[in-house]
Amino acid sequence: MDTTARKLDRRVIRTRQLLRDALMELIVEKGYEGISIQEIADRADVARPTFYQHFRDKDDLLFQTMSEIYATLQTDAGELPEEYLFDPDGAIHDSTDFEHVAALADFYKVMLGKKGSPAFLVNVRQFLAEVSVGAAIHTMQAQGRTPRLPADLIANFMAGAELGVIAWWLENGQPYSPQEMARMVFQLSMLGGIWALGFDTETLTKLVEQLGKTDTEEPKKQ
Repeated sequence: MDTTARKLDRRVIRTRQLLRDALMELIVEKGYEGISIQEIADRADVARPTFYQHFRDKDDLLFQTMSEIYATLQTDAGELPEEYLFDPDGAIHDSTDFEHVAALADFYKVMLGKKGSPAFLVNVRQFLAEVSVGAAIHTMQAQGRTPRLPADLIANFMAGAELGVIAWWLENGQPYSPQEMARMVFQLSMLGGIWALGFDTETLTKLVEQLGKTDTEEPKKQ
């Protein structure tokens, strides 16, 4: 690659980063829906036509930005340890998701609230279901365990629950650390609401036995 091409590449990378930073700042200040392309361009100190050289619209800018962030998170998370699903105290868990949200708390508080974007919620839920929660389910399946319910259903249920917990955590000023949140979500996911509400283990065992009598065949899609 010649010197001119390298300079051009650096210029493109810098411009795209300026636009991304501008969007993130404006979301915190105004909410997503209230932002215009011109405001993004002005904040990034680039011409409006320059914006359209890189992105179709602000949705494209947002989703490309989040796709790159999530790709990094996926790489950083790596493979889950084999014992991930079987630690009775929840001491082994992955706090990557909560650490990421904490680092961008102001942004997520807006985007998961009334001034956010419904499409963004769908995007985050899909990421959690396919990558974060999905990784735990794939680990279990790789060990020869067969889910009693459809794996996609489980992944989306857990992803939706985690998304709701994240919104609650931010709305309440992050009263627990990312590690504590990861541990509690781990325990809720693995042990369930009956355990979390403080019922004794005998009650939990009876419930499992009772429900087990109804799962003689796998649910069929309509």
